[in-house]
Amino acid sequence: MSLPPRPASSLSPLVPLGYLIGAAAAFLVASLSVAWLGPELAGHYYHPRLLALTHTVTLGWVTLAIMGAGYQLIPIVLERPIWSERLARWQLAILAVAVTGMVAHFYLGTWPGLAVAAGLLAIGIALHLGNVGMSLRGFTRWTFTARLVVLAYGGLALTTLFGLALAVNRMWPFLPGELFPILHAHVQLALLGWVTPMILAVTARVYPMFFLAPAPRRWHALLQLWGLAAGVPAVVLGLLGVPGLLVAGALAVAAAAGAHAAWVCEMVRARKRPGLDWGLRFVLTATAFLAPAAVLGVAMATDRLTGPRVALAWAVVTLGGWISLTIVGMMLKIVPFLVWYRAYSPRAGREPVPTLAQLSWPGAERLAYVLLTGGGVLVAAAVLVGEVTWIRAAGAVLALGALAFAAALARVLGHLFHAGVQSSPPHSAGRTVPKSA
Repeated sequence: MSLPPRPASSLSPLVPLGYLIGAAAAFLVASLSVAWLGPELAGHYYHPRLLALTHTVTLGWVTLAIMGAGYQLIPIVLERPIWSERLARWQLAILAVAVTGMVAHFYLGTWPGLAVAAGLLAIGIALHLGNVGMSLRGFTRWTFTARLVVLAYGGLALTTLFGLALAVNRMWPFLPGELFPILHAHVQLALLGWVTPMILAVTARVYPMFFLAPAPRRWHALLQLWGLAAGVPAVVLGLLGVPGLLVAGALAVAAAAGAHAAWVCEMVRARKRPGLDWGLRFVLTATAFLAPAAVLGVAMATDRLTGPRVALAWAVVTLGGWISLTIVGMMLKIVPFLVWYRAYSPRAGREPVPTLAQLSWPGAERLAYVLLTGGGVLVAAAVLVGEVTWIRAAGAVLALGALAFAAALARVLGHLFHAGVQSSPPHSAGRTVPKSA
């Protein structure tokens, strides 16, 4: 199939690529750390080194990846040019310093430095929200995707303020109530209020293009949107002291996840694209992780399952399974697209240029698929049991998968140097578009 033409925009492909490369580096660091942190992962999740690992994943990997993909996809899915490339570049530099500082201070357990890094992170996220807000000013096409994007950015703003308050609270306690319910609320707000709606928003628009399949039907869309809009506040408030809302909120979020999974299954059956590349296999496998994530989430909300082992297993299934595998699959689609535009679009039509499939390395992608999906399952099972040896063995599998993923990306990025491109290509909506795999 042909990918859609890139809308007119002054944004260089190097901007989203910078975010995605930084995110991939954080993913590699986090994956390599799992085996090393086996003793900590066999204990309680509230440990400085595990907090460092968690924020490497949530901020360095997930948040940077979503922001980078957003700078590429907002002009496509919402048809709005990015307001300021310069602001996007400054924001990346600020976020890189902030995330590195937060992870380091979590690891060392030094709270004043953590508060400073959290403040810098808040500035970087505020710049991103401002850039996106200016990009969407005057926007009137409130589709399902657009509503979920706004919901996600609202969740990001609240999560940032919540996290900043927690960092300050470590030095000057001012938050009422016990620590763990507040901490749990912060985690759920981040994963369910920021990451989940953004993934559902983007997939609703790009999966039909990738699979040559129909978009979500009305009931799929409504259940996803309102399941999150009603369920996330209920979960957060339930954790913060209104216990009657917790179960209802968890069920609403599970219903949204179920509606998304049902649509993906229906889409796969109706697709017109016969073959599946490894990026698409990643995103389909990621969807399968929604079932155990939802079951564990509802079980914890109803107190059917409790304890740090269950919470860690849920985090691995959700973060390492559904979210991470979805992002890996999307990056295997987006990065070749960006590299092609940077390296080869000026030459298209004048000389032979490679296709998107020729930029990729299917062998490394296949290896990454086997090791990352298998490693995710093994790590979840190992932390549930709490056996250090098992965690280290599973972490080694996960690390090898991350290395294979990094190698696949490096192969694609190598075309930037191979092509010898020195300046950004001109952007226009009518440029020749590469054929996908």
